Amino acid sequence: MTPAAAERKHIRAAMDRILAVTPQQSNGALTIVALAQEAGVPRNVLTRRHLDLKNEFYDKVRSRGQTPDSEKRLRQ
Repeated sequence: MTPAAAERKHIRAAMDRILAVTPQQSNGALTIVALAQEAGVPRNVLTRRHLDLKNEFYDKVRSRGQTPDSEKRLRQ
C-alpha cells in the first residue's frame, strides 16, 4: 500500500469514528483539525493532498442534518 493510500484509509476510518461519535484520538469536533488528529495526519494533508476527503467529510456532516463546527463559528 502506498503512503497516500494508507493516509486515505486512516482518514476514512477517522471520519467514520467521528461521525459515529466514537473518537479515539480527538475531541470529536466536526472540524478538519479534529479529523486530522483522529487520523494521525497533519491538517495540511486534508487541505492540500486529500481535498476530496475533506469535502466528503463536510458533505457527510451536512447530509446528517448537522453543521460543521467551523461553519457555525463563521455564522456567529
